[in-house]
Amino acid sequence: MSGNKSNFNTKIAEDENVDSGFLSGPIDVLPGDEESEPVPEPASEDKKVKSVSAVQPSDSEYDSGIVCISELVSSVQLTDTQTPHIAVSPPEQKNIPPITLFFTPDEQGDTQLHIAAVHGCVKSVATLIRICPNKMFLDLANDDGHTALHLAVMSGNAVVTRMLVHAGLSIEARDRLGETALHKASTKGNVECLQALLAPVPEFPSRKLTTVLNQKNYNGQACVHLATSAGHLVALQTLVFYGADIKAKENLAGWTALHIAARRGDVRIVKYLRERYGDEVTLARDYAQRTPRRLAKKTPAASEFNKVAEDSDSDSSSDDDMYDSDNESLYEKLVRDTCGNTVKGY
Repeated sequence: MSGNKSNFNTKIAEDENVDSGFLSGPIDVLPGDEESEPVPEPASEDKKVKSVSAVQPSDSEYDSGIVCISELVSSVQLTDTQTPHIAVSPPEQKNIPPITLFFTPDEQGDTQLHIAAVHGCVKSVATLIRICPNKMFLDLANDDGHTALHLAVMSGNAVVTRMLVHAGLSIEARDRLGETALHKASTKGNVECLQALLAPVPEFPSRKLTTVLNQKNYNGQACVHLATSAGHLVALQTLVFYGADIKAKENLAGWTALHIAARRGDVRIVKYLRERYGDEVTLARDYAQRTPRRLAKKTPAASEFNKVAEDSDSDSSSDDDMYDSDNESLYEKLVRDTCGNTVKGY
């Protein structure tokens, strides 16, 4: 068995002309078959040329593909500096005016008009207003709900505020707190911005200010309440001059501006309101039936409620004592009286 292994060669001799089979050379025969293989006769020159031409493919014929690919690759010359060139046509922007890019919001929702307004850039604001293709772009709000008019008022730029009002920006636009530019100016006590917002505009002769002046934010506070809470007397007077309702009640406790001033002990505002409106505001009651005089107790403003006001309110003074106390609520009074009567009954 071992002898047979030594005489049998399992390796096939490689030939340079071996390809996938279409153009292959002679195949080696197994040992022992050499004698039976006929020896080819030498061919003449004519037969030799004919046989070669019959075997070799023409230029238009291809073998398995190796020669074809090699010929094609050999004709290609590549260098390190060659890069593919792809022609990309620009997107059509004929329907999108390039000028609108100035009014495209950034990551915070601010446009160029917002930025110019908050920094008080008068020339930039004037240019943006002039080139604006659509007035709706002027009232765009950022992520906080602030328009350019809000930002101009919050930064105290009365000139820019007036320019934006003339351009037609809405003074009724609300931010996330439900506040208009008037609310912002009232809180800051910026009289110049208030006048810039409320002064008559020739371009809009029919605009009505009563609605926006008495508009309340999401805390139920109108402009007069905000100005009084911050102690801005001149701002309060400006609001009243343009038609704000001084008797309006805020929605939390039902306080008027006089209630707020009396609770704060603001002598100036209490004096102004009582001298101007008298009992019209002095006798007003909140949701707990408290008068401003009651809230002014133990504050510097208590002296402003003179004896005449106390006499006019004398009929309801017992009610004030019953329904209003700084240290004891109505519920506590009822509990105390009920417990006391029960104890007495026993």
